Amino acid sequence: MLKAPWTIWITGLSGSGKTTIAKQLLGMFDTCNEKVEYLRLDEIRQVITPNPGFTKEEREFVYRSSVYIANILNRHDINVVIDSVDGEGTGRALCRQMIENFGVIYIQCPLEVCIERERVRTDRAKIEKLYERAIQGELKIAGYGNPYAHEEFPLLVIDSDQLTAEEAARKIFGAIRGS
Repeated sequence: MLKAPWTIWITGLSGSGKTTIAKQLLGMFDTCNEKVEYLRLDEIRQVITPNPGFTKEEREFVYRSSVYIANILNRHDINVVIDSVDGEGTGRALCRQMIENFGVIYIQCPLEVCIERERVRTDRAKIEKLYERAIQGELKIAGYGNPYAHEEFPLLVIDSDQLTAEEAARKIFGAIRGS
């Protein structure tokens, strides 16, 4: 259970279901009239780095900006859901330093399932063909070319290939609220 105002970081490989699960979760909080802001880093990246190169420096800039925004929102009693791979774990580490009530939700999913989901994904936030480009060597992404820093002590681990997005969101909702 997290004490409000809280921030959670939903992490996992691209295509693991982070965004789909986050949107279900936000709907659950809407029905309770709880103030929750959604920071989808794929969308934030489009604003602050409109032609993303996915460099280490660029990723860290996006993480720092997002954690700063989350911290401000928490100071104004607004809970925050951050949705991002954060392959090296630097954004999550920064959240731990800056945000008192912070937890990580790790969305676990086999790489081959992630690749297939990403291939047929319709909600791309203008970021196209990530795995295809990684397979062709055009870029490196977490889990394919770059390592993925697994969370050592997540608040919750979700196997997204075993649960529906609604079931996963319900588990997260319960873990945050202590029910």
